[in-house]
Amino acid sequence: MTHYSKAILINEYFAAAGLLCSVIACLMIPLLTSGGVRSLRELLSPARIPRLALMGLCFGGTVLFGTLAVLPGEFVAYEFLYLLFPSAAGLLLCMLALRLTGDSGGWKGALHFTSSAAVLTVLIILFNYSNVYLLFGRVDLRAEVILTAAIGLFSALFSLVRLALLVTRRTGRIFERFPPAGLLFSAAATTIIPAVMTLSAMPADIDSLVPGISDRLAPYILLFTVAVGLMILTDRYREEDAEKKYRELHEKEMHYMSLFDYNPDAVFALDDGGRIFDMNGRARDMVSRIPEGAGLHMITEWTSTDQQDKILQHYEKVLGGASDEIEVTLQIGSREPVNLILTSLPILIEGRFTGAYSIAKNITESKKNQEKIRHLAYYDELTDLTNRKYMREYVDNLASGKKDLPFYLFFVDFDRFKKINDLFGHEFGDRVIRHSALKLQNALPAGTVLSRSTADEFIAVLDSGLDPLQAAQAIVREFSLPFQVGQQMIGLTASIGIARFPEDGIDGETLFNHADLARFDAKSRGGGRFSLFDHSRAQENQERLILERDLQAAIEQDQLVLFYQPKVDTRTGELVGVEALVRWKHPALGMVPPLKFIPVAEESGLIVPLERWVLRTACRQIQAWAREGRPQIPVAVNISQIHLMQTDIVESVLSTLEERMIDHRLLELEVTESAMMHNEEQVIAILSRFKQAGIAISLDDFGTGYSSLSYMHLLPIDCLKIDRSFIKDITTNENSRAIVEMILTMARQLELRIVAEGIEYEEQVALLRDLRCFVAQGFYYGKPVPAEEIHVCSDLSS
Repeated sequence: MTHYSKAILINEYFAAAGLLCSVIACLMIPLLTSGGVRSLRELLSPARIPRLALMGLCFGGTVLFGTLAVLPGEFVAYEFLYLLFPSAAGLLLCMLALRLTGDSGGWKGALHFTSSAAVLTVLIILFNYSNVYLLFGRVDLRAEVILTAAIGLFSALFSLVRLALLVTRRTGRIFERFPPAGLLFSAAATTIIPAVMTLSAMPADIDSLVPGISDRLAPYILLFTVAVGLMILTDRYREEDAEKKYRELHEKEMHYMSLFDYNPDAVFALDDGGRIFDMNGRARDMVSRIPEGAGLHMITEWTSTDQQDKILQHYEKVLGGASDEIEVTLQIGSREPVNLILTSLPILIEGRFTGAYSIAKNITESKKNQEKIRHLAYYDELTDLTNRKYMREYVDNLASGKKDLPFYLFFVDFDRFKKINDLFGHEFGDRVIRHSALKLQNALPAGTVLSRSTADEFIAVLDSGLDPLQAAQAIVREFSLPFQVGQQMIGLTASIGIARFPEDGIDGETLFNHADLARFDAKSRGGGRFSLFDHSRAQENQERLILERDLQAAIEQDQLVLFYQPKVDTRTGELVGVEALVRWKHPALGMVPPLKFIPVAEESGLIVPLERWVLRTACRQIQAWAREGRPQIPVAVNISQIHLMQTDIVESVLSTLEERMIDHRLLELEVTESAMMHNEEQVIAILSRFKQAGIAISLDDFGTGYSSLSYMHLLPIDCLKIDRSFIKDITTNENSRAIVEMILTMARQLELRIVAEGIEYEEQVALLRDLRCFVAQGFYYGKPVPAEEIHVCSDLSS
């Protein structure tokens, strides 16, 4: 026994080494548990193993150096292999401690880490006593010593486990999670524990030989002191965490309150029964500014009966824990209905439904705007009828419907409306359309869907219970007589095309095309009538539709050509002028005669750009003939009534002449007698301006119109052209000859030049010479031919 009789002193170097290992091991706790450790598998994940190994080795070093710090110096060198056991045990205890503390939560967690501290106490005592037994061959088994050691160790471990649990749950940087004071106290406790446990386990006879150690309780008092310090620090950190969490909760509460109070949308707070117990200011404004403290009710009480089921189904979903969104209309008292998007979100606390928030976005203005946009998209602004887009979708839906019921598609087009527009202006034309739409509605039977398609075209759909023929006849009768618009009497007949479903088409596009072809058929037969779609006439009407569609492109793409028909002096046979006549070389239909496309141009409003093209081309030809050195002869160009009424007609003609630097005397404008029927004063003013500019005016087709002869002396014209209908029978019909003689006499009295049209025979030429009509035009002298085939025989001056 004398072998152990030397004094035992604390080795400060081993103690310092143990403390350093403890500090490193404690630093690894927040690093290792970052993100939480919920299972041993997570603790042993590949990313954590290096840190876990380092922490285990450091705790093993703490056990090793803490034990060495209290052992006799000569024993350290003599029995060093026995001391490898503490390092391995340290790693095992470290893993166990982390796993035990990782499951803590609530009061069950407190009980759990209390039991964890007790388990660790037993394990550490067993380990240290086993280690001392291996070193000394015996241990101190006195009950009071073991009990004192167990109490001291449990108090320290309990405090360490509490602090470790807190550290593993905190967030932030490493020293925010494990403050330096707590780190040092924890390191000191883990360093003291193996030293104290080794001292308590060493045999009593060795202790009695230690001079200067008179109180065996000193190490335990130190251990208790550290444990108390850890308890105080842990409680302090818990208070700080609680204060921080309170501040965060308070901030979140303020954020939520701000979100609730200042939300631009109305927010309703509902209890678990779906009753409103609070609402923000915007919601109060929505419900007639309910004052604070007023009784609140169910949202269903602010809706109409048909909306209540919808809202109840919505809240059934929310009460079941699911969010939902619906569009609803609130009707609060006598106020204007409010359209809302109602989004409701359940409030779940630990999986239990405790209420809901309903966010109501006011979309009343948006709905109004949508209705306005829809009205603009589907309704005609002038008549307030639906438009072509609406009718096309409506017909498509009918044609694709499951019932497959027959119906009738009407295309109604008002004849000669474009002339009214051109003569009286668009504002008056709009008044005529509004009035005509009302007359059309009155003529159609109840239950008819009516739309305005284009300027003067309307579309109607009659279902199978209505008689289409009777309806069409009613429309024709309604527009058979003139009607008054403002101070004007308007004669406006209607052409109607009818397509039948399913006989004339089984889809909307086909029905529209066939109804349009039927309308063309009615119009081409004089208008003021109706026509059912007829497959046998479809080809002819399709051609007319093609002409209308392609005419604009023909003007722009130089598909038009100009022919010239000579005017000849019947005495000498000399050429005294030509008339420019337009022809159309259609890429698919070939050469189209004027009688086919000129009416289309007048109806479609393309007559003005067409005649301006003719004027420009004729002027270029005059200029070309001049460059070739040919004698200069006047070229006559026809001007329609619509073109004549254009406000810029004079300026347009004069600018074309100036552009080509052409003598005004080389241009002659031919105006039909029917152009004088409307706005005589305006026509006279326009023709006078032309005459003042040196441009000759011819009155074409004289004798076929209905104008009065009383104003003939007022017209600023230079020439009368006798219509071919009188010339045709001049040699065989006394009445025709008498009319021609009367026209010639009147023309001489008014000092007008005279041209006879439609000359085909020598006998007609001879008779006209006898009647002293010396200028003729017709097939006898030449058909209209291209410019290069015109042969000039003498100068105009001769």
